[in-house]
Amino acid sequence: MAPRKGNTSEDDSISLSVVKELLELQERNFKSFLDTIMESTHKRMDNIIREVQEIKDSLQYSQKEIDENKINLLRHIQKVEDIDTEITLLKKDITANDTKVDYLENQSRRNNILIDGVADTKDETWEQCEQKVRELVREKLKLDPKQIEIERAHRNGRFNDGGRPRPIVAKLLRYKDRDQIMKRAKYLKGTHIYINEDYSEKVRQKRKELIPQMKAERERGNIAYLKFDKLVVHPPGEGRTDRRRTRADSRH
Repeated sequence: MAPRKGNTSEDDSISLSVVKELLELQERNFKSFLDTIMESTHKRMDNIIREVQEIKDSLQYSQKEIDENKINLLRHIQKVEDIDTEITLLKKDITANDTKVDYLENQSRRNNILIDGVADTKDETWEQCEQKVRELVREKLKLDPKQIEIERAHRNGRFNDGGRPRPIVAKLLRYKDRDQIMKRAKYLKGTHIYINEDYSEKVRQKRKELIPQMKAERERGNIAYLKFDKLVVHPPGEGRTDRRRTRADSRH
């Protein structure tokens, strides 16, 4: 049985209409989907832009803080350098003043002699101490005590019963008297009595530090002795041979 033409055209028309509606629906859905995606993308982009701007602002603020801290740090460094400079200058002034004070102290001791090994008594007076110095000058050094003027003589330190005698500090009126006594100090060899110059604590410490070096030079066969706060060394046969011996020198 053959199909009817009228029904076929009507069916085709319905099919096209349905397809068209479906396409339009699909287009609307796709457009809606795209709109949703675009809107979401725009929102995300806006958020990203905002976050980037916030980060940028934060970085700018942080950079400003860093710059300010850097400036403050440089100021502090400059202050520290200024303080270091002041401290250095103060140290130089202190060193210069110490040198002056030490020089003046040694000048004030210039006419002094320091005597070790003279018998000591607990209640010894200055007059008795001075008399012992005069006896030493006369009996051991073979000098006329009347020609040696002693301003004063006293013991240095506390009395130690049964211990070593306290050293005697004798201040002479004239430097030439002190020089004369020092030249005769070699006569005391073997008596366990020692006469030395009277120096400041700083010079005595320096001389003490030089003793090991002086001994080493002597062991090498050189002539070595202390002069003030310096070590003088000469090869054998050269330089000064008749030297004054320091207290430490004499005992070693």
